[in-house]
Amino acid sequence: MRVTAFDALPEPEARAVVDVWAHVPRWVDAVVAGRPYGDLAAVRAAADALARGWDGDDLAAALERHPRIGQRAQGEGDEARASRREQAAVAGADPAVTDAIAEGNAAYEQRFGRVFLVRAAGRTPQEILSLLERRLVADPDDEVREALDQLREIALLRLEGALDDGAAAPPAGSPAPPPAPAVSHVTTHVLDTARGRPAVGVPVRLLGPDGTVLGSGATDADGRVRSLGPAALGPGTHTLVFGTGAWYAALDVDTFYPEVTVAFAVVAPADGGPAHLHVPLLLSPYAFSTYRGS
Repeated sequence: MRVTAFDALPEPEARAVVDVWAHVPRWVDAVVAGRPYGDLAAVRAAADALARGWDGDDLAAALERHPRIGQRAQGEGDEARASRREQAAVAGADPAVTDAIAEGNAAYEQRFGRVFLVRAAGRTPQEILSLLERRLVADPDDEVREALDQLREIALLRLEGALDDGAAAPPAGSPAPPPAPAVSHVTTHVLDTARGRPAVGVPVRLLGPDGTVLGSGATDADGRVRSLGPAALGPGTHTLVFGTGAWYAALDVDTFYPEVTVAFAVVAPADGGPAHLHVPLLLSPYAFSTYRGS
């Protein structure tokens, strides 16, 4: 959904959208009341700032609807689908690891009286198990703070997956806008080679050299993200992160890759101007390839 469309939603519909990101009623109210935002960066900044004020009561409210790690969320609602995408890697983990996670979940609940919460997206099952084992022996107050940080990360990832910065369509009868200036940007095109068609709805994030998220989006009906991040990137190693595990999970297809990460070097052109960077991805459940396109 475009941010401009989210800004224009009736309040009950906007609340339903935000509630999927995190079931924290006072936070949902505040995010919805902050509209209009105009662009994704503004929504994310406001949601992030508001989430940093969460407390133990907010955590309890949110956990009412969070399944255990390793437990498949039931239902066809947006929240259940989001949870299944996020836990796709855990669902296909080695049985010994999933058994250890289940045992750790039970021990965590016995000690802290709530389910173990962790951002599963982008983490391997073994990484999740290691975090669970570490947090099992944490100080209770420290663990509340860590759980809230994880909840905030989950909410922001869901926000970025739900909204994008696409331009709103002009009103009917409006004159055509002047052509946009030719600016450089990162683009990608994801093709589902197993089925011979564009891969639609694959989440993509662009990270800067320091790991900062510079842009995010999802592939369109042609399998493309046509503009990702700022108009120009500075020199350094940047990274595209494709949410392949979440995408395949939504299709109920197993994949060997819960995530595909493509690092690429940005070098300033000789003329000092920014260069267009096109990084396609050819994707199947058990293989992928990439190259610099044009």
